[in-house]
Amino acid sequence: MASAILRPLLWNRAGRVLGVAAAAVIAAAALATAALASAEAPETPEAARREPVRMVLDRPVLTLIEARDRSFPALMGAPGAATLEALKAASPLYADLARQMGDDVKALRADMAANRRPLFEVTDDNVGRIIDLRWLASPLASFRLVGVVNRTDRRDFTALTSQPSCGEVRLVYRLAYRFRRGATTYASRLPVNLNAVFDVPVPADAPCPDLAGRWTPPRADMDATAMADWLASGPLSGLRLRQIEVNAQVVRLPSGMETELGGQAIYLMRVFRAEGDRVVPKPLENTPDVGRLAADAALKARLVEYVRTHLPEVDRGVYQIPDEFLAEKVLSFSTFGSARTANHPFASLFTEADFAGLPYAQLSYLGSSAGLIARLDDGTCTGCHQGAATAGFHLIGHDEPDSAPFNVVKVPISPHLHAEDARRRAYVAALAAGREADTFRPLSISPPAIWGEPASHVPAPAAATMACLLPAAMAPFKETWACGGGLACEAIAHNPRLPVATGQCMPSQETGIVSGMACLSGEIVPGRAPYLDRFRILRQINSRAPSVSPTAYNCRPAKLGVPGGAAYRQCTPSERAFAGFASGRAPAEICALVGGKAFDLCVATDNFAKCMDASVVRGNRPTCGMGRFCREDFMCQALPASIPGVAAIARDNGFCSPTYFVFQMRIDGHPDPVHGVK
Repeated sequence: MASAILRPLLWNRAGRVLGVAAAAVIAAAALATAALASAEAPETPEAARREPVRMVLDRPVLTLIEARDRSFPALMGAPGAATLEALKAASPLYADLARQMGDDVKALRADMAANRRPLFEVTDDNVGRIIDLRWLASPLASFRLVGVVNRTDRRDFTALTSQPSCGEVRLVYRLAYRFRRGATTYASRLPVNLNAVFDVPVPADAPCPDLAGRWTPPRADMDATAMADWLASGPLSGLRLRQIEVNAQVVRLPSGMETELGGQAIYLMRVFRAEGDRVVPKPLENTPDVGRLAADAALKARLVEYVRTHLPEVDRGVYQIPDEFLAEKVLSFSTFGSARTANHPFASLFTEADFAGLPYAQLSYLGSSAGLIARLDDGTCTGCHQGAATAGFHLIGHDEPDSAPFNVVKVPISPHLHAEDARRRAYVAALAAGREADTFRPLSISPPAIWGEPASHVPAPAAATMACLLPAAMAPFKETWACGGGLACEAIAHNPRLPVATGQCMPSQETGIVSGMACLSGEIVPGRAPYLDRFRILRQINSRAPSVSPTAYNCRPAKLGVPGGAAYRQCTPSERAFAGFASGRAPAEICALVGGKAFDLCVATDNFAKCMDASVVRGNRPTCGMGRFCREDFMCQALPASIPGVAAIARDNGFCSPTYFVFQMRIDGHPDPVHGVK
């Protein structure tokens, strides 16, 4: 029943339709879906299969869309440029974008050097690594389309601007390289996304068209070519470019250097509009300029007044803070990104006293000043960037079929986007039925909600290791969620400077622990710059065996690249054979792959495609898959076909791996951007 209700038309690499909230994942989510099903009218099979498309992730379809003038070079005005080297030479617009990104990276490098944090493009030492800017003009690289996203619901936000629209369409491009040396193909993506945001223009002297119908395929049995043709001539036609958004990992500090944080990464976030042959910076939506506001008391007071006079809009999550308060560039920091002060600009600027005495009793969602500040932070670029994201991204997309098997992402979207898709589905369903859509936006860390009539948007209980709200003297929100059965909210990375404390849903009993769960709890200690933050480990919370074995859990330290430590148990012979997965079952942990000394040596070669197969060993990890997500700072990795007996279970299951163990999620460890490998 659940898969029939929360099907989002997410197209996978094989071209089959996936049910993103397919239900079997978490019992609580399935129960919530069943409750929604009872509130909906029955659908005919054909009508159900032809609901509006909300995301296109199928690799063959996306490749065909690129060939229909939707490639990144075509967007930059040089459709024939096959590489970024050629694109930079042929497109002044792209050359200016690459230049401005490079200037930002150079400024960060200088700032970190002044604070005794030197950065290097290529190094085997435990020192900071910085993106090699030659990737932006590489003869081996390009930006590939990894997703098409229907954001009809964004009309709620554009209506508050000087450029209203009938919604948005987003084409998400990701940096990737590909070359051959002899019989070997070297290919990977890199953690740099460019999001081209298009408006669906408002017709002259007419209302918006049938927005749900615009995205409904004419047939349910369309193959990749027919789907690409329909998208290019229908939903992707007649659009107007609004802006280009940059989300790029630019610095990585390894775990051998950041031993208690388990590593760090810094992401650059920018928004540009195209103006002739150049790009012009734009303010970041609802993201305050902390430095400027902290230095200008009058400006800061005006921002407080704006919030006070727009409280109902902030309560619903649909508001547009005026440009005069906003930043044009921000940096987002991980690990433990949800708890880092720099990712919470409102909490950095304001205290609860600044918003005391407001009529919270009259609001539907916000319950206190603490909730208001947390709500505002969640609406910023940095807040969303770290809110139930996957390595700083919400859409990563699928890999090419011939990608290195140890470098393949299993789940192409973040936990937030998974939950958000249910809301968007209800939104377009309301438009299709001629009803007013529910415009409420929950917190980005909220689990999937029940979206029905009357609109209740009650979140389902959170699964193990997912985000939760720790108890507070005064509830910050009137509508919240609980951890699922047998789980309790526990602080893993506490930050006393934030108004609302969050944790992870952890087993109430030690018997519920599985490999990969956090085993250490501590607090964030801020430095004079965010990249100087530290993590003070306060206590061990589980996995107390003194050594690793197949029978008990040992706590692996954060210095191995596992933020919060990681419970670990070796595989038993039956687990190595995947015996627990018989008859479609999916145990909570899977005998997958873990690193070791050989892995570290492979990393140092900058040639992972050649050495990775011999550099990993079998070990237990959390099981994951579409709708079954990994904890913060971990991601769902695909199971390589070389593991004996894996073929029967690999389609629906992956394993949770520390984010930066997946090479495509790190800026370092790749071949030379110009010469490749020797």
